[in-house]
Amino acid sequence: MKKVVIVGAGISGLTAGVYARKAGFQSEIYEKHSIVGGECTGWDREGYHIDNCIHWLMGTTEGTELNKIWKTVGAIDDGVEVITSDRMYTSELNGEKITLWRDLERTKEELIALSPEDEEEIKDLMKFVKMSEKVEIPAGKPSELMNPIDMIKMGVTMKDTMAVFKAYAGIDTTDLINKFKHPLIRCMITDFVTKESLASSFPMAYGNFISGDGGIPRGGSRAMAFRMEEKYKSLGGKVFTNASVEKVILENGKATGIQLADGTEIQGDYIICACDTDYTFGHLLDESYMEPLMKEMYENRKAYPVYGMFQVAFAVNSDVDAVGSERNIDFSDSQFAPWVNDRLTIKSFAYEPDFAPDGKQIVQTLLGLTEESYDYWVELYKDKSKYGAKKEEVGNIILRKVEERFPEYKDKLRILDIWTPMTYKRYCNAYKGYNQAFMITKHSAKIPYPSAYIKGLDNVILAGQWISPPGGLPGAAITGKYAVQRILSKEKRSIKI
Repeated sequence: MKKVVIVGAGISGLTAGVYARKAGFQSEIYEKHSIVGGECTGWDREGYHIDNCIHWLMGTTEGTELNKIWKTVGAIDDGVEVITSDRMYTSELNGEKITLWRDLERTKEELIALSPEDEEEIKDLMKFVKMSEKVEIPAGKPSELMNPIDMIKMGVTMKDTMAVFKAYAGIDTTDLINKFKHPLIRCMITDFVTKESLASSFPMAYGNFISGDGGIPRGGSRAMAFRMEEKYKSLGGKVFTNASVEKVILENGKATGIQLADGTEIQGDYIICACDTDYTFGHLLDESYMEPLMKEMYENRKAYPVYGMFQVAFAVNSDVDAVGSERNIDFSDSQFAPWVNDRLTIKSFAYEPDFAPDGKQIVQTLLGLTEESYDYWVELYKDKSKYGAKKEEVGNIILRKVEERFPEYKDKLRILDIWTPMTYKRYCNAYKGYNQAFMITKHSAKIPYPSAYIKGLDNVILAGQWISPPGGLPGAAITGKYAVQRILSKEKRSIKI
């Protein structure tokens, strides 16, 4: 029985571990943090639980390939409730608001009522949202392992996807929002996707939401990761936490194992690097092993931007849900640096009463940052007192903004925790402290995904969201499964697991 050693116990690493065991391999996962989950995580503070990841989980629809993955790895099952909402989010500006409802017709009618002058553009956008409702993410097998019949089947399932891509070919979200006259509609679109993202990003995301293929598994992000860990262990897999991997050991052009930070060497027949690729190349492996497309992604900052986030969790001394799901409000009068977004997201977790003590609740905010902010936080972090003071200062600015918008919370908010790009860098080795992957833009190469293979190292495979931009949980899980299928192919075995 050959041994697969996996670096990183995030969603990709855990998925790879489960599939490795089901394929008959010995398998061990090594994780630098004290718990599994990677960026799909949560933590406890003073009797409250802070959820850090899932807005909604794509792949909850029965019968899809992605759903099969989630069930295989234990992320969801018949005993786990999937919480759904009637709205995606609400955007506000200058006293007006608009909600993206699961009921698309309702959204369309309210948009037209808000801005009759944009009626034709609204109808056109809603048409492509409706088309995107049928989109299914391919997750059966890697494209290079497909036969002609597989390609035909994928072409059929991707028909609507390709139609949406074709309609928005060559334009980005900035181009898309410039078609609309009403400023709130422009904000509504960019409240979920960045201005640099492809124009197809918004209709695809909203289309997935209205399809019902998405909800939040009860217990949130950490609970889901823990279920996956339990599934992996039940199959005989081993997870080692607090075990930072220092390098992949190479001998005669082949990987023979990994070396931990404490000097311990772990032998393995195959190595799956399911961690941030910035950490893989230049740390685990020499940067010379990085393929040209991936190198282009790191060097061409205009074509492949990343972002940062400043997030705050508030304890609310009230059980009144004034936010109601998720709101996006104007922050332009409170921007404290040029790299700070002019919109603030406020999310209620009232749907998870166990996240807070009785009679109270937890509310979290997210403030977007450009990637230029990363250098600022790195420099500030060198002086922990200054770093802490700045976090507190900005946290209080946001607290006042939330109180201003929701007077029901006046004098009832208390800062529980604050996290910045440095948090993701410290715990997850995240490139520039970003918890997703590179954004694909209209300036990016036509081939969007870098290879999972490493030239010159036949038994090292990449997995994770960074080889599936723009990242997220589906890409992480899919590439984890694909990594094992790629190993099976190298072993000249069936890739059906």
